[in-house]
Order: sequence, then C-alpha cells, then structure tokens
Amino acid sequence: MLLRRITEHVKEQNWFAVVLDFFIVIAGILIALQISNWNEVRSNKFGLIGSLERISKEVSQNISLIELVLAHFEQGKEDLRLGREMLNACAFSPEAEAALQRSLFDMVEDVQPNFVTVALDQLAGQAHYQDLLSAQFQESFGSYAGRLKEEHEQLTNHYDKMWSHHVNFHPAVTAFFPSEPGNAGNPSDYEGWRFELNKPFGEVCMDASFRNRFINTIGFYTAIERRLLIFKSEAEGFQKSIAEELGLR
Repeated sequence: MLLRRITEHVKEQNWFAVVLDFFIVIAGILIALQISNWNEVRSNKFGLIGSLERISKEVSQNISLIELVLAHFEQGKEDLRLGREMLNACAFSPEAEAALQRSLFDMVEDVQPNFVTVALDQLAGQAHYQDLLSAQFQESFGSYAGRLKEEHEQLTNHYDKMWSHHVNFHPAVTAFFPSEPGNAGNPSDYEGWRFELNKPFGEVCMDASFRNRFINTIGFYTAIERRLLIFKSEAEGFQKSIAEELGLR
C-alpha cells in the first residue's frame, strides 16, 4: 500500500510526499530492527541467567565431591598416624599394626573427584553470552576454568604416581580374602577383603624399600588433600562471584 502511494506521488511529481514516505519506510525498518535487537538482547539475558544458575549448581556438585574425598582423608588420619609412628619406632603393637593395615586399605580408595564441567564448557563456547558478562566476572570465570583444568591434571598425575609406587604392590603386603564375604563396598568396613602384612613386623619396619614406598605414597596422598582444600576454597569464592553476577541481571 505504501509502495503504491509512493508510485502515485512520483507520477504526480509530489516530491515532498515522496521524501516523507521514504522517511516513513526508513523509520519503520529502523524501529523493526531495534525491536528485534531488544528481543535478542532480552532472550540472551534470560539464557545467560539460566546458564549461570546451571554453573552454580555444578560448582555445588564439585564442592560436594571434594567434601566426600576430604571426609575420607579425615576418617583415616588416626590410622595413618599410628601406622607411621609404629614404623618410625619399629615398635610393634596389635593396635598399631591393625591401623597400618587399615591405612593400606584406605589408600586404594578412589580419591580423584570427577569434576562436572558441562554448563561451564557451554558458556565458554557462547560468545554472545560472554559479551553480556561483567569484566570482573569474566576474569573470575577464566580463573576458575583454568584452575579446574589444572586440578584435574594434577590430581590425576598425583593419583597415578601414588598407584605406581604404592605400598600395596610391595612383596611384604598381600591381599586377604575371607571365607565369608564382607561389605567391602563400605570404606569403613574391614570385615571383607583387606590388605595384610605377610612378613613379621620386625622385618617389615626394617625394610627400606617398604618404608620408602610408604612415605612416597603418603606424600602423594596428602598432596591430594592439600590441593583439594585449596581448590574447595577457590570454588566457593567463584560461587560467590556467580551470585554477584546474577544480582546484576
């Protein structure tokens, strides 16, 4: 209809009307584009909010995974202390030997958290969302993503080395298989299979290779705990950054 009006005005050589109609067309196009941009920005903001909320849940999951591993470390600390003191003093006692054997069992537990990164990776790959983030959060986001990758690599490295030098591979250590299966799936239940010393304690405590493997394993074992404690604090800090960024939306 507007095109027909412009054609009629051209035929009539009503140039003022032609220019007016032309500006009306241009204004309509600009308004339509602006509305489209507003809708896109609004849609991106809603999408970003959902993405940030999903990342916050993932961080909570990762913190929970860390807490489970740290709880495992805490439960075994007393046994580890007693076993180490017994080896250092080369002083046998049934209680200390039992503690040492429980420590051997604990050290085969999986202490490498399988961190969740689905929502984090999705946001990292969406540039139209990244542009809406504050500069401060972008820095926090990059720091957390980098630390998460580093922790995964370092924990895997420590865990692999812990296994390759593990005291459970030593000739003085053997697996015990009971006639009645216990609840081996429960880390606190040692009535099922376990590891035992198959040599007199006096020989084991004087065995330099056993002592060296044991202290190396403890080193990697405790290094994992320290790294997880530090990363847990950093993950909690990142979660606060997410909450602050959501407050800006």
